[in-house]
Amino acid sequence: MDEVQAKYETYAAAGVNSVILDAGELALAEPNLRPGCAGGLLVPEDAVIYPPTAASFFLQEAIRGGAVLLQGHAAISVGNGMVSLSNGAKYAAPHIVVATGADQRLLPWLKMQRRKGHLLVTDRYPGFLHHQLVELGYLKSAHKTTEDSVAFNIQPRQTGQLLIGSSRQFGNEDPAIDDNILRKMLDRACEYMPGLAHISGIRAWTGFRAATPDKLPLIGPTEDSSVFLAVGFEGLGITNAPGAARLVVDHLLGRRSEIDASLYLPVRMTSPEMAHA
Repeated sequence: MDEVQAKYETYAAAGVNSVILDAGELALAEPNLRPGCAGGLLVPEDAVIYPPTAASFFLQEAIRGGAVLLQGHAAISVGNGMVSLSNGAKYAAPHIVVATGADQRLLPWLKMQRRKGHLLVTDRYPGFLHHQLVELGYLKSAHKTTEDSVAFNIQPRQTGQLLIGSSRQFGNEDPAIDDNILRKMLDRACEYMPGLAHISGIRAWTGFRAATPDKLPLIGPTEDSSVFLAVGFEGLGITNAPGAARLVVDHLLGRRSEIDASLYLPVRMTSPEMAHA
């Protein structure tokens, strides 16, 4: 609960409203949590979006603003003001923004890891869960950089289904379900909500997050003056997309950013300090 207080103060300083819940208030808010939880932090303005829908919205807004969408042929090389596609087409541009997530084939020199994760969605159980729940130690678990980890994270969907996570694995680039890590993830969830042991999961899947050695994304110009990056967001790409776009635009227009952009500059990945990270 000391950490809850610290988070409350951090949010307050940033202008984000939150409410500290004691044990009784937490039990009323989420009756299916196990008895004995000390409390929690409620963030009333927090929300969950569906990433494919958000990405589609951003794309349509870009097209409405004059962007041209090319589909069906992958970019196979980028640099020196030129992008080459798999069909042989070439496009010249003074500025090229690479935002390819965990796919590093265009820029193999990037010092990033593909961190495998699992998710599971259940059948429909309306009323079982009322809020997105994240265990207090989630960030500490998520930011481990040398070992596999699981943490409790669950979201209610409008359909009544539950989305359960999460896991992080290193050095495993096989997209197949890892039964051992999935079991650990679900066991962790059941520690917080024992009733989950009696409901049905209908689908599990995996994906890969783009992780940097210092856990911060790469946003801004590279040593190639034509290439800009917006990659390395781990599991927060859709959340940070608008802010990352603003930083990239600030770089392109040569204007001062509202936040310290130096923390995210890709040049740090080629500095002597990071060369041995």
